[in-house]
Amino acid sequence: MHIDIASHIEKLLFLHDTLIIPSFGGFTAMRAPAGVDYVGGAVTPPSKTLTFNENLTTDDGILVDDIASANHITAEEARRAIQQFVDQTQLQLNQREIVTLPGVGRLYKNYVQKIQFLPDATNFHAGSYGLPPLQFSPIARSREVIEKPAAAPASNGITSGAAGTSEPVKTTAAPAIPPLPPPPAFINDPYHAPRSSSGQIGTGIGVGLLLCIIAFGVWWWQHNKTNGTEPTLADAQQEQTDSPPASSPLSKITDIAKLGNKEKDATKSEKPRAEKEGDDLNDEVEEAAAKKVEVLRRQNEAPPSTIPPSRVEERQCVLIIATLRDRTNADRLIAKLKGAGYDVYYRQRSGHQVGIQFDYTDPKKIQETKAELIRFTGEKGIFVKQK
Repeated sequence: MHIDIASHIEKLLFLHDTLIIPSFGGFTAMRAPAGVDYVGGAVTPPSKTLTFNENLTTDDGILVDDIASANHITAEEARRAIQQFVDQTQLQLNQREIVTLPGVGRLYKNYVQKIQFLPDATNFHAGSYGLPPLQFSPIARSREVIEKPAAAPASNGITSGAAGTSEPVKTTAAPAIPPLPPPPAFINDPYHAPRSSSGQIGTGIGVGLLLCIIAFGVWWWQHNKTNGTEPTLADAQQEQTDSPPASSPLSKITDIAKLGNKEKDATKSEKPRAEKEGDDLNDEVEEAAAKKVEVLRRQNEAPPSTIPPSRVEERQCVLIIATLRDRTNADRLIAKLKGAGYDVYYRQRSGHQVGIQFDYTDPKKIQETKAELIRFTGEKGIFVKQK
């Protein structure tokens, strides 16, 4: 007995929002209200949009009961018919085929073996089934205003009616619109009041007083400059020339020596010739003092020494203790050196090179450090990589 499972599915989707096919998946309907497409000019009725979820596999009994009651079979026979339909559908999907459910949609598997569903255009909303979209177009209205001609006035306010009739038609004259009054010649606005003649006179007097004050200030400045009360640039230069320069220790020593020579000459001219022998002794003493003054002056003129003290240049040395193939052994040796306070040097080249690096000024420190590492690590192949 052949049972059309697809037709039962289509019928039940009109009556239920969720329909599950046991061991296969379930259909879910989403209700959508009526919509208006102003661009396309169409009104769509309420509808139900279908989606498929292959994770909904628990049997809700709706499809089994409908098949059993429609075909007068037991529920167990209906489940066997549904399982045959599911097995055939899975076989077609695994063979990369598209399974079509008439009136419902199409099923296929994508590249990740997930079932995809393409719904048909069937509207499963039972209340609006069979209603097509309603097309509409906007109504164009003319907004032209036609001016009506004014009716000619009739005597006694009575005009003739339509042609062939003698019934009088009463008309009322439109009220006359009074003409607008002319604008006032002067608006009494306190913020835009015209200037009076007294205000103009006061402004002129203020400007004149200001000019007089400026002229008097200029005359006073010229008068003081002429009388010499204000120092000029020439006076400042003259004062700078006349004022003695700031005295320095060297200039003081030179002035003392010159003063001594002047006093010596004055004393020589005043002393008699009988005291020349004592003066010669004093001259020798003064010459010795002048020599000392000259030595001090030269020392003061000599520039200070700018030669920096000699500095011993420090260099860096790298000692390679061992080149290991196993990274674990290299880590152990690095931990041992760090625990002893050494600055560890590590480089991965042809294995794991482990050593230390330090600064030195005396080459003897390299040999001392090398001997110390041999005693500490037991490695005799320590060599100098950089010094």
